[in-house]
Amino acid sequence: MVETAPEADANTHNNAPARSSSIGFNMGRHSSSNTRINEILENARERAQSMAPTASPTNLSPMPAGSPILPPNSALKANPANDDSSADEATGFISHTPPLNYSSLNVTSAATSGPRARKTSTRSSRQIPPSRPNSNGAVPSSQANQQDEPDDEGQPWWKAQAEKFHSIELENKGSVARDHLAIERTFLAWLRTSLSFASIGIAVTQLFRLNTSLESGNDGDKISDRNAATLRHMGKPLGTTFLGISILVLFLGYKRYFQSQQYVIKGKFPASRGTIMIVAFVALAIMIASLVVVIAIHPSEHELLVNVPAPFENNRTIVQKSIMASKLKPVDIPTFATTQLALLDQELQTEINETSDLISNHSPTALQRAGIALTNLVVSGQRTGLGGRIVVELSPDAATGSADELPEHGLRTGDIVLVAEQPAGSAKKREVKDLEKKGARGVVTKVRREWVSVAIDEGKEEVAFTGRVWAVKLADEVTYKRMNWTMEKLNKMDESEYSSLTRVLFGLSSPSPVATDLTKDESVGNLDWFDPTLNDSQKDAIRFALASREVALIHGPPGTGKTHTLIELILQMIKLEQRILVCGPSNISVDNVVERLAPHKVPILRLGHPARLLPSVVDHSLDVLTQTSEAGTIVKDIRSEMDTKQASIKKTKSGKERKAIYNDLKELRKEFRERERRCVSTLIGGSKVVLATLHGAGGYQLRNEEFDVVIIDEASQALEAQCWVPLVSAKKVVCAGDHLQLPPTIKSTNTKVKAPVKEGVKITKGATLEVTLFDRLLALHGPSIKRMLTTQYRMHESIMRFPSDELYDSKLIAADAVKHRLLKDLEYEVEDNEDTSEPVIFIDTQGGDFPEKNEEDDKDTPKKGKASLHGDSKSNEMEAALVQQHVKQLVAAGVRPEDIAVVTPYNAQLAVLAPLKDKFPGIELGSVDGFQGREKEAVIVSLVRSNSEGEVGFLGERRRLNVIGDSETVQKGSSFLKKWMQYLEDNADLRYPDASSLTHD
Repeated sequence: MVETAPEADANTHNNAPARSSSIGFNMGRHSSSNTRINEILENARERAQSMAPTASPTNLSPMPAGSPILPPNSALKANPANDDSSADEATGFISHTPPLNYSSLNVTSAATSGPRARKTSTRSSRQIPPSRPNSNGAVPSSQANQQDEPDDEGQPWWKAQAEKFHSIELENKGSVARDHLAIERTFLAWLRTSLSFASIGIAVTQLFRLNTSLESGNDGDKISDRNAATLRHMGKPLGTTFLGISILVLFLGYKRYFQSQQYVIKGKFPASRGTIMIVAFVALAIMIASLVVVIAIHPSEHELLVNVPAPFENNRTIVQKSIMASKLKPVDIPTFATTQLALLDQELQTEINETSDLISNHSPTALQRAGIALTNLVVSGQRTGLGGRIVVELSPDAATGSADELPEHGLRTGDIVLVAEQPAGSAKKREVKDLEKKGARGVVTKVRREWVSVAIDEGKEEVAFTGRVWAVKLADEVTYKRMNWTMEKLNKMDESEYSSLTRVLFGLSSPSPVATDLTKDESVGNLDWFDPTLNDSQKDAIRFALASREVALIHGPPGTGKTHTLIELILQMIKLEQRILVCGPSNISVDNVVERLAPHKVPILRLGHPARLLPSVVDHSLDVLTQTSEAGTIVKDIRSEMDTKQASIKKTKSGKERKAIYNDLKELRKEFRERERRCVSTLIGGSKVVLATLHGAGGYQLRNEEFDVVIIDEASQALEAQCWVPLVSAKKVVCAGDHLQLPPTIKSTNTKVKAPVKEGVKITKGATLEVTLFDRLLALHGPSIKRMLTTQYRMHESIMRFPSDELYDSKLIAADAVKHRLLKDLEYEVEDNEDTSEPVIFIDTQGGDFPEKNEEDDKDTPKKGKASLHGDSKSNEMEAALVQQHVKQLVAAGVRPEDIAVVTPYNAQLAVLAPLKDKFPGIELGSVDGFQGREKEAVIVSLVRSNSEGEVGFLGERRRLNVIGDSETVQKGSSFLKKWMQYLEDNADLRYPDASSLTHD
């Protein structure tokens, strides 16, 4: 063993790190055990003197420098367990090294060696009193360092405070690092809590501000509920409170951090109860305040739309709820377009299959009784119509002994029909495809009591109808083609092609804000009204529509003057030099606007075949204007020549001459269309207001035309895909309608057997065609884009009250002119009796004497399971007799038949009520859906349903109101119907008829 003598240099006694390093070096050279122990003990003695220089133990007398503490010959018994002897690989020597005590080798400040105060800073070490020198006159290094540092007492206060932010150098022993890291993590938790409160404060302020803006924009009404108004303006102070709490929490966390650090350095820990109590108290106060706000604030109108009670739900309201739940969520346009295409295809296929099944399984006579066909017709006239199309007039065949007038039927202007030779005898049932081979499709252009005119499709002009024919209603594929074309165009659009309107309508952008009080607006605040009789809600709606940059909804409940408001809006837009396209889902909706706009002598143009239009608007039709304008003179001459040649065909017996005439007609039609197209382009370009049906707006005439505004009347009754036909290239849209009335009729939703969806096509969950553009926009952007008309001019206050309370949040007000008006108060003389002096009469048929029945098909109906003419339609003959009796009583009292309407929700009941038209030609019969929007002085509603099970079918739809029926059955349908029955019991003249007194003549 090689022993190495310890270094005798005085520096080794004056510098602890040097000693330590000397120890490590000597051990590396395999010094003897006695030498190493002497060095260790010497180091320990020096450290003890540095810790308590004034109180050294008496048994530790100073020793000469370099003198060994243990004698060199001290024998040390090795501990086999701790012996670390091993042969050095380089020298072969064996070193016996005891385990090292790492704490004795520590070279940090001497004060850290104490058993309690093991954690201290270099700054704190300055407070230790100076030690006396070692035996060799040297001061321990740790104390020397302390003496070199300046004292705090001579430092400026700012410097002393700044030093608090310096890092503290601590001995990394035991749990030092863990304790201090835990303190830092605790501070970060306080910081996160503070930031959370700050975020809540900002969010609360913004949400209350948004809620206030939405409510103030809701129909322009002032908030009448004082408490609700107070709560809505609590956002700012409530948000400020949360921000104050966040500052308090941050302060507590900051204070807690430094307090904990000081205590941990001293070897203690502060268990703070006060901080926890403060935070717990604040949290409890916030929870109580939040609970009060949640309970106290009433749901808004928009929220009420979402929370529709379960008994009122149908397919449309369910989808409304799903849309409302995702409010402000943008709609993916390609997904929307592909879903609409799939739904439209499903609807079209359902209509085609339904029509084909009916034609294949029922005789023409049965189809006529069902209202979807006319039989025993002959071609009584023929002429050239718009676009060179052949228009044929179909009248009753005198040879069949029929009357001069057509029987009651369901064909209407605009219907697509198939005109073909009428099958007879055993060949009376045919497939549609077989009938089309010998017939032709066409559009009903005019309906009169004596005849029906049909414009034959292009390419079928040469079909000759020489014998008896019939016309049967088909599915309208033309409308679907235009909707499909529009959806495909939307689907293929690149995002860069989306207009600002398109982005708003799909939620990709928000509508431009509109001032709450527009009466003070510079542009629309001081308008010169064309109609001074407008009420305040109508004026507010007009101002709002003019001020809105992208979209505006005008909510017009029944009788509130929606069309009247639109006329004033159009006139104001013309005054502003804007070009307008006015559209509606039906010809009637568009013609109503034309009729009221025409007296104002503005340049308007009505697109569409004149035969489909009301007589009062024909002069504004494109067809008439092309004949009366200068550009239409040549077109008129060509049309006359075509009519002459068409008439000569019947006189020609030679096939060769007939072929030559057809060739001439073909060339004339080609020239006619070219001339007509130029004339139409000139007329449309010069018109400030163009009016057309929604699908008519997709015609070639408007392909390259631009408009400043598109106005859609009855938007809540139109398919959304239909609305997009004029909107694809529009800049601004104004939609008018009532989303709380009946939606468009969708067959694919109500049918039991749906047409299959094309392979590979996915329909978005919950999507349905019953959700209109009006519905979706209201759900997407809320009531801030809507203004409601509140004064109604149609109903007696007793009739209005229930729908106002249940559907319109009690906002409807009856105008003075109709508030108390009764039948006996009509402009002509009407007897004052019990039938004319009551605003609401409910004839209750409960008791089982007025049973309903399923409509049975005619005798030619094939086996059970085939298509039914009326589907699941119901009828009630006893109730029909009761309706007939009441109509007689009204007419006897002096009410004119043309002022009376009989409405029923079932087509089968309409067939039972049809004889009323024979006795009272002026009376109007119709379905609930078909009569919507019409006005009559007296309306009789036949509910039909009367059964012991309480089944009401689709009468449970809350948007259908009922007047005559079995209260016992009806009130079981839903809570809405129950409320309606209760309202009638409290406010109507209740009557209980005697079934034995009714006649069925």
